[in-house]
Amino acid sequence: MKIAVLLGGVGYDSQKRTINGILDRALIDRANVYIFTCVGWKYESPSKYAKGENNIYTLPDFSEYDGVIMNSDTIQDTAIVERVEKEIQEAGIPCVDLNARSQYFMKVEMENRIAMEEITHHLIMRHHAKNIYYISGPVYSVDAGMRLQAHQKTMMADHIGWDKDHIYYGDYSFESGRRAVRKFLSEAREMPDAIVAANDEMAVGAIVELREAGQRVPEDVMVTGYDDSEITEYNYPRLTTVRRGEYEAGQIAYEKIMATLRGEDVEQHTIIQGKAVFAGSCGCDFHMQEDVAHMQMKFIESYVHASRDMETLRNFSAEFTGLRDLDDLLGCLEQYIRSIDMEYFYFCMCGSSEDYYEELERVAAGEERGRDIAAYSDKIWVPFAYEKGEVTSYGEFSRSLLLPEECDMRRSGAFYTILPLHFQDYCFGYCVAGSYRPAFEGRFYQNFILNLDNALETIRKQDMMRAMVRRLDHMWISDELTGIYNRSGFHQCAEQMISEAGKEGKAVGVIFADVDDLSKVNGTYGHEIGDALIKAMASIMIQSQQEGELLSRYGGDEFAVLVTGYDETGMENKVLKIRRMIDNYNLVHARPYVLSASLGYCLEQNAEGAEANDLLKQAYESMYSEKEKKKVSEEKDRQDDIDEIEEELQLFQEESIVYIEPDVT
Repeated sequence: MKIAVLLGGVGYDSQKRTINGILDRALIDRANVYIFTCVGWKYESPSKYAKGENNIYTLPDFSEYDGVIMNSDTIQDTAIVERVEKEIQEAGIPCVDLNARSQYFMKVEMENRIAMEEITHHLIMRHHAKNIYYISGPVYSVDAGMRLQAHQKTMMADHIGWDKDHIYYGDYSFESGRRAVRKFLSEAREMPDAIVAANDEMAVGAIVELREAGQRVPEDVMVTGYDDSEITEYNYPRLTTVRRGEYEAGQIAYEKIMATLRGEDVEQHTIIQGKAVFAGSCGCDFHMQEDVAHMQMKFIESYVHASRDMETLRNFSAEFTGLRDLDDLLGCLEQYIRSIDMEYFYFCMCGSSEDYYEELERVAAGEERGRDIAAYSDKIWVPFAYEKGEVTSYGEFSRSLLLPEECDMRRSGAFYTILPLHFQDYCFGYCVAGSYRPAFEGRFYQNFILNLDNALETIRKQDMMRAMVRRLDHMWISDELTGIYNRSGFHQCAEQMISEAGKEGKAVGVIFADVDDLSKVNGTYGHEIGDALIKAMASIMIQSQQEGELLSRYGGDEFAVLVTGYDETGMENKVLKIRRMIDNYNLVHARPYVLSASLGYCLEQNAEGAEANDLLKQAYESMYSEKEKKKVSEEKDRQDDIDEIEEELQLFQEESIVYIEPDVT
């Protein structure tokens, strides 16, 4: 049995309780649970980072699963929510959506209004609050909207009224609670009697900011929260809040999926009533269920764990900064995966290692990347897998499988936490933590993955720079017209090649070729035809080239080939082969102009002590000697042609003489 769970804001207590509710029932049934989640669930204008985070919800192939549980209200991107809904329907599998208004799926709704109405009414009637400010969740959150509406409704019903300037829209974080209080205190005409926050984190942030401003809670300002997070246990005074029942919601959602799969009739819409918990932050007496000593011990344990996690993250971040390539990263990753006591971890990347480096080369060349960088590729590979203390890797597999079929983690009764690997909207892949509750129960693991994201981008940029340097180096040593080495490239490689030949006791030689009458072709037919002849000559030289030989376009119409291991006969045969290939080219390409080249060579029987410039000079002189012989021969042929024409003209003139007989009469 495979259940996919989709929700955002991993690390918040409300999400942790939902997931644990699902797992505690699913694992009893030996079902496998796949948790697709991310950190970036904020509702502000979508950023590239948010797109990269929300991309994780496009990863699952729902035809591979038996059911889905999701909280679409925590997935920021509405287009992705619509896509997910459509794909789930197409897969034909049961789905439960938490707190959403979806018309397609079963629902488990954690009711938001009644408990918020109760808290607001309590502040007004019990504690006589009149000037009440409100810290809302994000504008586009369904849950946040319901809580705000319930607060406003109660204010009106109790004849207090509400002012839009008394509402601050936060993002559920501690810092947004602090920002809200700073705004309230700087703009308020009078101090608030109470501040109602839409979640506990914002409420605690508000309390911290109030204290720093010299305000006491609850004596000067009462503060309430929502969600009954663990942070409320440590806050003093204990926070008035709402216990929502996320754990129960997770359990009920799982049971709905299983009942549907068994073919049973299932209640389509279940509502879980929240319960207000009144405590010291609103001025109520609250009797702690745990004694002070036990609370102190819990705090110390939490502090020690947080200090350890911070030290790990700091070391991890510092070490990642100095990494040069992917191999360095994987070696470093092994060290830290071992240190955080994880049984299974899979580092999954898009495409393959070849795809990664080919993309770098394409970008360096100014070409298209060859893939959508913001999407998961159809093929995935695992360069690093950690399985119960053993490190391995896996080759390509279909992304629909999520993990390779042969991996050790594929067993019943397991759960997988899948987070995206990305930088902004550039998708590297994803990582899978196997049966590891800290992956969603706190913030450490998410920050660990964020460091991994940044390390991947640092390495990618370094690889990109290296690819661009290689490209520039190639441009510096390569001929743009023909693609072979230019003069600089020849000299950059020649000395090492000669040195190696000398160590091996091999002969070394240079063949030098010069295209004949190129200037005449350019002048008569244009430079495009001249360039075509240059490329044709380069093609012939490439075809005649053997492995290990160094070919270059040494000048405008000149080519040089450095060879090793030839004897005199071998050099002559190679030159003869080039001449025959030129003749064949002219036979195949019948044009008013022909390709012609003068060739010469030199050969040193022992390369030790040989110099490239000396070899080039000798080969050039040999080529030039042939060119001079050609000129003499051509001049003789031309003179012979002229002589022949003159003889024919003389004969013609003699045959054309008309004799006139004299008149004797």
